[in-house]
Amino acid sequence: MDEGDGFGRIAREEAQREVYRRRRVMYELENVPRVATMRPEMILVVHDTGAASYGCRIFYKEPRQAGSVEQVNVAAALETILELRSDPDPIVRLIAEKVEEFHGFREKLLGEGEPAPERRVFYANEFRAFG
Repeated sequence: MDEGDGFGRIAREEAQREVYRRRRVMYELENVPRVATMRPEMILVVHDTGAASYGCRIFYKEPRQAGSVEQVNVAAALETILELRSDPDPIVRLIAEKVEEFHGFREKLLGEGEPAPERRVFYANEFRAFG
């Protein structure tokens, strides 16, 4: 039996719920049917200071499937960006990865007192194994 105010027990239960939530997300991602997805040729990430968000445009070299992601807006907060990393759409996961990279770079520069770029273009050769 725990002594004290029970905070330790509550913290362990909360941590366990987070483990179960993450496992559920991973199982859901594993069960998503694999479909042929068009690989993007380029991703443009633009930081909107006024809205505190990133706007992402995805460019494809070849004709894409109906319903393919062409544009995504995400708040300029690491927590929101990380939530997209578990999206079932591989294009959205790729965008989240690149936005996270750009966000980290901007935060580093701003922390050093340097001016941070407002936009970044990622080309196909900068994408890791896709899918």
